[in-house]
Amino acid sequence: MFINIIDKHISLKPTEVADAEPLFDLVDANRQHLKPWMPWVDATATVADERHFIETMLTKQAKAEVFIATIVVDGEVAGMIDVHNISAVNHHGEIGYWLGQTVVGKGVMTKALERIEEIAFTELDLHKLNLAADVANDRSRAVAERRQYHLDATLPENILINGQYKDEAIYSITVDEWSKRRDD
Repeated sequence: MFINIIDKHISLKPTEVADAEPLFDLVDANRQHLKPWMPWVDATATVADERHFIETMLTKQAKAEVFIATIVVDGEVAGMIDVHNISAVNHHGEIGYWLGQTVVGKGVMTKALERIEEIAFTELDLHKLNLAADVANDRSRAVAERRQYHLDATLPENILINGQYKDEAIYSITVDEWSKRRDD
């Protein structure tokens, strides 16, 4: 994937090992913002941890198990978005994303998700995307709802974050629903 320009401010770029330092710096500067929702924040303690994560994801991407991109806003690394747990058998995957606090609430993630849907349904040939969020993560859930995902279930105590089990909202959208919405 080449740099994918969404608008004059937002683009997606292929995540590279060279992104480890700016991504780590962003995580490090946003620990309080990310920690309530992201179970991996404490485990990302060094640039080497971020580098290892990227290397692992790129290996999985080479096997078509994930698709990962770095979100760039006004030329600066702003977060990440991915499709993970891609099933070649069932043609579905799960969306994951996070943003630095300075760009939250500006439509960045909604636009990034819209572009990832297009990639997932047209390039990766997936049939369905799932998106899971802590039920208390109103901002993440609002992104799914703005993109017209439907709430399939709320799973009690389904995710462990900071030593506490949290309820998880599970959303999904199929390629047919996505195509119909684009045609409307």
